[in-house]
Amino acid sequence: MEAVLISFVVVALAEFGDKTQLFAIVLASRFRRPVPIIAGILSATVANHLAAAAGEIGRASSRERV
Repeated sequence: MEAVLISFVVVALAEFGDKTQLFAIVLASRFRRPVPIIAGILSATVANHLAAAAGEIGRASSRERV
C-alpha cells in the first residue's frame, strides 16, 4: 500500500506543475472573471486538437505515398 501511495503522490506532483495550469489558476483567482479564462483554455484545447488531427492526416497521407 505504501508503494501505491508514493506513486500517486509523485504522479500528482509531476502533473500539477504545468506553467499554463498555474497561470490559469492565478488569473481565475485574481480577476474573478472565469468566462474569459475558460474561453481561452477551451480555444487553446481546440487548437491543440486541430493541430494533432492535421498532423495525423499528414502522416497518413505521406505514408500512403511511400
